[in-house]
Amino acid sequence: MVKGFSEKLAEYEIGWWKAHHRKDINLLIKNMTNLYVLQFSLPYKLSFNAVKYRVKATKEHDIAEKFEDQGNQLEADKHWKKAQQLLKQHFEILNSYKK
Repeated sequence: MVKGFSEKLAEYEIGWWKAHHRKDINLLIKNMTNLYVLQFSLPYKLSFNAVKYRVKATKEHDIAEKFEDQGNQLEADKHWKKAQQLLKQHFEILNSYKK
């Protein structure tokens, strides 16, 4: 049986969630890139380049949460800002694609 479109999207989405939890960066990038290619009909290379920034932003997000949980808002805010800057780059790459 051939997997349907929605089933593949869900597989890639769960795949990157699991990879993030397991700290498997390569698998996270692979699943998220495949998700973007399928979901948004983007070229693989463009998706891959955008995803790299999102993965870096995710790392900053995790660090920020850790500092917030420890009550260190000043340090957390530095990492939230880095995450936002990385996501800006991520979205700039995505928005550069014109079909």
